[in-house]
Amino acid sequence: MTRNTLELSLALFMLVIGVILTGLEPGRRFNSQGSVPAYLSYTRGHGQVDNNGMASHSAKVGDRRADFQEQPGERSASELKEQPADQAEGTDVAEQGANSNCIVPREPGVTYVIYINWDGFAYRYYEWANGLGGPGTPVLNYLASRGAIFTHLHNGFPGTTVPMQTSIVTGAWPAVHGNTHLYYDPLENVVKQMNRENSSETIGEVVVERGLSSASVQQFALEGRGTWSDDPRHLYVQPSGSWHNRVAEAIKILKQEEVKTGDGQRVIVPEIPRFLAIYADDLDATGHNLGISYGFSLALNYEAWKARLIRKLVYMDSGLGLLVDALGELGILDQTAIILTSDHGMSHFTGKTSLPDVLETLGALGYTAEFLSAGEKASPRTDIVLVGGDLSLQLYFRWDITVPEYNEIVDVLQEKPYFGGYMSLHELAKAGAHPKLGSLLIWAEPPCHFSPRDLLLRVGGNHNSGDRSSRQVFMLLSGAGIRQGIAVDKPAAIIDVAPTISHLLGVRQPADSMGRVLEEAIAAH
Repeated sequence: MTRNTLELSLALFMLVIGVILTGLEPGRRFNSQGSVPAYLSYTRGHGQVDNNGMASHSAKVGDRRADFQEQPGERSASELKEQPADQAEGTDVAEQGANSNCIVPREPGVTYVIYINWDGFAYRYYEWANGLGGPGTPVLNYLASRGAIFTHLHNGFPGTTVPMQTSIVTGAWPAVHGNTHLYYDPLENVVKQMNRENSSETIGEVVVERGLSSASVQQFALEGRGTWSDDPRHLYVQPSGSWHNRVAEAIKILKQEEVKTGDGQRVIVPEIPRFLAIYADDLDATGHNLGISYGFSLALNYEAWKARLIRKLVYMDSGLGLLVDALGELGILDQTAIILTSDHGMSHFTGKTSLPDVLETLGALGYTAEFLSAGEKASPRTDIVLVGGDLSLQLYFRWDITVPEYNEIVDVLQEKPYFGGYMSLHELAKAGAHPKLGSLLIWAEPPCHFSPRDLLLRVGGNHNSGDRSSRQVFMLLSGAGIRQGIAVDKPAAIIDVAPTISHLLGVRQPADSMGRVLEEAIAAH
């Protein structure tokens, strides 16, 4: 047997073993012949999780849901600037590849990988800035000319920061890595809030295992999970401040200059990190519009909110230019692959809350419904617990409910003018949502909302929604090992980032990865 034959046989064997070890137990599903059990019945694994995270179908023709329609193909990146703002098409779910966990040779020409996460970077922000009369984003456009922009990238459920940041670095949805942010615990009868729980391996930990150097500038999903404040070769730093401040710290690391760790120590990395992660939340803070953020004043209406976000993106773009310049000065720009993406988009909301009407509607159907925040308990007479607020509501049925009763709730709510869409228990499981997310998820049609109070004097922003404005996020791959000057319309998901980083660095994928390598953006050998 030749060496090539042996290597191929070993790879196939590892693929089979990987599939067996990472397989999920098939979950419970209800059908029209039975009943929908209380939430307590669904606290164990929902099983075969779809790798995509998109709703599988509409319950009725005409439902207002996140209608991501696939438009396959590729376009020149230069065509993007000519596309009018607010006209990006979404996608249906992409069929994701299985994780082989095989170690492959590093993509030729790739020595370094930089992963940048701009929290809250909705794809439409890029369209706004580069649309007719927009200020443009010259650095992003330069990187696009050296790479690929993904126009149909989506996140998962819940679309909140920690679960989605965790999904990016693990390549897995919340049903696997275990973080779901906010949920009702029926056993303790209390609403709980998760912090940074993660039961899955990260791409940072894989990099360390393979003996490669790493560093993270405030990418908290990698703190203690592939980077540490007391390990100069796998360094974690948390400089806080704006994006420009964090870029400055990243440049110091790249130039092997002294930086200060979180515990106040001053260190110098022994080499340019093979894998560098940088996180910034400027766009997220601006989009939420809770007040003055990073120097930007409060936006009082949608037009001001939009203009504020465009200005912030231009500011982010200028900081990105400093990083690109530094890579050029170091002579490693052509050896570096850059991946810039986000965890979620942002939907605006304003006006009177629709939460009271939801509670009244459920009451008219004969249910006692109660909205609870973190730490609150339901009264003994409560039938349905509502958790969430702002843009979505998670519904938990405390007692058994029949399928006709379940469908009646959905049908009645669907007729409301504020109703944006929903996902059933089955759809949530298929999308990779954590089983604790609820038995029914509904979201508001922008600018409607489910906040506990009215929002009459300003516009707000959030991303816990199935609306396209929250789910369609930006992603750019550029530089070494990447095809140049294309816009990829093929559907992709944020869980594809970690497998792609693995491919570029020539290491295995994280153990629980459910994503695929974005081959459509990889340069031909």
